[in-house]
Amino acid sequence: MLAISNFVIISTFMQPNMIGGWGDSILALTMRCKTKTTIFNLIVFKEEAQMKSVKTFGFALFATFLLFGGQVQGQTLAEAIDTVIQTNPQVRSQVFNRLSRDGEVTQAQSGYLPTVDLNAAAGFSKHRKPEPEEDLEPWEASISVRQNLFTGFATMNEVDRQRARVRSSAYALQGTSENLALQTTRAYLDVLRNEELKRIAEQNRDTHLRIMDQIKLRSESGVGSQVDTDQVQGRLALAESNVIVAETNLLDSYSNYQSVVGNLPENLVRPTAPAEKLPSSLEQALEMAVAGHPTLKSANADLEARQSQYEVAKGAYYPVVDLELDQRWDEEVSRVEGERDETIFLARIRYNLFNGFKDSGRKAQTLEQVGEAREVKNNTQRQVVESMRLSWMAYQSVLDRIDFLRKHIESTRETAQAYSKQFDIGKRTLLDVLDTEAEAINAKIELVNAEADGLYSQYRILNSMGSLVHAFDLQWPEESLVDEEEE
Repeated sequence: MLAISNFVIISTFMQPNMIGGWGDSILALTMRCKTKTTIFNLIVFKEEAQMKSVKTFGFALFATFLLFGGQVQGQTLAEAIDTVIQTNPQVRSQVFNRLSRDGEVTQAQSGYLPTVDLNAAAGFSKHRKPEPEEDLEPWEASISVRQNLFTGFATMNEVDRQRARVRSSAYALQGTSENLALQTTRAYLDVLRNEELKRIAEQNRDTHLRIMDQIKLRSESGVGSQVDTDQVQGRLALAESNVIVAETNLLDSYSNYQSVVGNLPENLVRPTAPAEKLPSSLEQALEMAVAGHPTLKSANADLEARQSQYEVAKGAYYPVVDLELDQRWDEEVSRVEGERDETIFLARIRYNLFNGFKDSGRKAQTLEQVGEAREVKNNTQRQVVESMRLSWMAYQSVLDRIDFLRKHIESTRETAQAYSKQFDIGKRTLLDVLDTEAEAINAKIELVNAEADGLYSQYRILNSMGSLVHAFDLQWPEESLVDEEEE
């Protein structure tokens, strides 16, 4: 946010007969705040009608701006990631999903507790047959208490299943946070990359403008040719087109950044490479990825939930044991005269002998779902390993390329300077000069892309290990935390 305190002093000195009032001359001071800098425009509007009887004219304008608060602080990558974790809709929706699972655990745990029901009724009854006819005003009230003692371990296994689903959702929230942190990193680096590419494109255009001026001077002196002019004009048009493309790409990266972070980029700061936080070898990286990636942990929790679901299905083969307590009061119910007060306490056992093969079908279904969850977990592990291998190889490849690209830039810069001097003395053609300038620009572009890709590949490795958010000293959402005892 831009916080500016300003103090403006404007002094105007003029002859009394010069201006007939503020209606003849208007002073407007406007201040605009843009993304990267603060621009103060001082605009003086004067009356277009000619002024009469003006012998002397004196005008002085003095404006002083005092800015307090220092320079505008740009948004760092860590701040952008923290904003995403706190506000991104994908994270927030996963947070609500995680919290909803707590309610499902509570529902499952209700099987351990008794149920208490109150029943009351009152009304009017007229009996005609068998005689005698009579009018009654029956009423009744009862309290029923039911406590389950045994359901074939179904309640215990259902609680375990729901707790596993809570862990799965919590790990999924961690994975969502990690993936969005990587998307934020990509969007952040793309903005920096495209800003640099735009600067290079403008530099290339300015170089061609300079060459164009040289060719014009040579043509005016009779040394240059029309062919040279046509060549440089064509290259200049291409350079102008490249500037437009670079500006478009930059605007696209702004839009992508806003879609992920929620605000437009402002004074982004180039992050430092997290090389010291990377594992020392691919083997260590793979081990850490398999042990700590949240998506893989979520798949493991899903497998545990399916296994508990299978155990719940097996509970249908056991008897059900309940304690029942009923207290009843009634009067004139079923033509029984007088009040009735009775208490019934029972221990009831129920055992299903045949259920149309429903229980066996349910058991077979849940067993296959266990196999499905196991294969999903295995596939997730393969994806985690593949992602880590690709990230590691990309990182190593970029490291090797950057050194050669820097050497390439140095050599092309020296060649371009040498060709330019040789062109001035007639030993090189204009085409040679333009080609070397184009090669120098392309080398710079390649280096910018390689450096951005190299930095991104390091963050990608951290993401593959599930530690990208923590690398910025940030934390996952509180709702994603899992008790160590439940892991």
